[in-house]
Amino acid sequence: MKMKFMIMMISLLSGVALGQNTNCINRLLPCMNFFNGSRGNPPESCCNPLKDVIENMPECLCQMISVKGSNAAEQAGINVNEAQMLPARCGQPVNYLGCLKGMSP
Repeated sequence: MKMKFMIMMISLLSGVALGQNTNCINRLLPCMNFFNGSRGNPPESCCNPLKDVIENMPECLCQMISVKGSNAAEQAGINVNEAQMLPARCGQPVNYLGCLKGMSP
């Protein structure tokens, strides 16, 4: 499952610089179970890196929720709605409308 997740993340983050792709993917790996609809609160090992991505690599999140990203995520078995709710579950709500306007969330 981890390999499938990494392949999906690489494909949907292809619009971001390669070094940043790897960094973003590595930071979000602890959240993998929660991208698949796990219940309960995500652990700090997921939320802390996610907060860092939100603050320092917001384009990573925009790529994940783009139409191309959502299709790739669904093909990888990731529940896109759950993945979009993860920041709020970590106490870091994100305004994804900024992505549609070409800005950061």
